[in-house]
Amino acid sequence: MPRTATERARIEFLLARDGREQTRAWVARTLALYREALASASSHASISEYRPRFEAAVREFEEWLAAHG
Repeated sequence: MPRTATERARIEFLLARDGREQTRAWVARTLALYREALASASSHASISEYRPRFEAAVREFEEWLAAHG
């Protein structure tokens, strides 16, 4: 269940630990997984309680990639 603040913290942690290129790859992979979850009727992202969290995380990943891609 993604949360925007958590995603930012994870990105910052990965940047410090793994560097920009590996972090960029992780963000791109995770973004694809979250998009898949949003498209699936049987994922956690289809539950109304979690969907806004996935959507917020997707926006944050997209913004980060646009700025650091």
